[in-house]
Amino acid sequence: MKKRSILFCINYMHTGGVEKSLLALLRALPRDRFEPHVALMQNKGELLPDIPSDVPVHILRSIEREKPRLGFPLRHATDIAGPLSYLAAKVRGTLIPYYRHILGDRRDISRHFDIAVSYQGPSQLLDWYVPTHIDADVYVSWVHFDLARSFVNPRTQRAVYPLYKRIFIVSESARDSFCRIFPDFTDHTDVFHNLVDATHVRTMSQAYEVERPEGAAIICTVGRMTTQKAPDIAIRVAAELKLRGMKFRWYWVGADEMLEPCRREAEKTGVADSLHFVGLKSNPYPYMAAADVYVQPSRWEGYCITLAEARAFGLPTVCTDFAGAEQTAGLPNAQIVKSLNPAELAGAIVRGVAMPRLEVPDSVTVNDIQKLIDL
Repeated sequence: MKKRSILFCINYMHTGGVEKSLLALLRALPRDRFEPHVALMQNKGELLPDIPSDVPVHILRSIEREKPRLGFPLRHATDIAGPLSYLAAKVRGTLIPYYRHILGDRRDISRHFDIAVSYQGPSQLLDWYVPTHIDADVYVSWVHFDLARSFVNPRTQRAVYPLYKRIFIVSESARDSFCRIFPDFTDHTDVFHNLVDATHVRTMSQAYEVERPEGAAIICTVGRMTTQKAPDIAIRVAAELKLRGMKFRWYWVGADEMLEPCRREAEKTGVADSLHFVGLKSNPYPYMAAADVYVQPSRWEGYCITLAEARAFGLPTVCTDFAGAEQTAGLPNAQIVKSLNPAELAGAIVRGVAMPRLEVPDSVTVNDIQKLIDL
């Protein structure tokens, strides 16, 4: 049986859910059927060393070189033609003409692939670039977000989606949102759940010890410090838990623009002794292994890979009602809270701490790889 070459194109390899889901997929792809490759728009990220050693990594040099002009065209203009092209594209409602102006027809990868995947969708730049600048027989777009809560340019996406044979979406509820916004492409969509390598995350969880104050319940959240993940709500929930007399240590693992503001607000609110914003960890799994309950108070998601990873430890979970939360439906130690109300979340956490861990098999991977095989 001839192996099929498959190229996954992604922005970079920072410690985000999209990147971690790609790593799990790369590890799970059967090598007797696939020859996987990765292409990066930017050659950076804490998870670069985790790409399997047998997976060639390509750098999209033209995008990496032009990234300042592509991202901030007016600030990084080198001539008058660039800003004029950008403004004209904005008037037309899509940046595709501007991308053509900056990148032209340059090909960063000369070889042919059987399948080329725009893995970090929806992305105006990547979703346009892959089918126009990568030579492949089949093109696949991968949607990781709930489009009802994420910015997407409908005109750009309607121009590029006809170039793709399949559009994989990471959860049933995220697919519902996609189909409401792009009903014409419903027949091209399919749900492809993010994969979790339970054996891998459990092995990683043994890398270091996590401090556990005597008599304190351990709460864990892993996520970027952004409005989407709602660390500001966590501060209010921690204050509510303290009012209820609960002794706890809440570890929030992640970093971004809200890290320092949230640390200051935790101090101001008087919860910094119990709610620890520990910053970025390329390996957050020891915190999951040490936890009594996993909490994800996000305002929106597409699937939430960290919630799936917490399930690999059998943890009681508390999450808000975002797209992808249905992955926990029916589990006896899982709670989905319908709002961001701190009192309701605090009550669910108190109940969650009292729930047992579940016995979990060695692998809880949701395996949709057959859908790639069938392309």
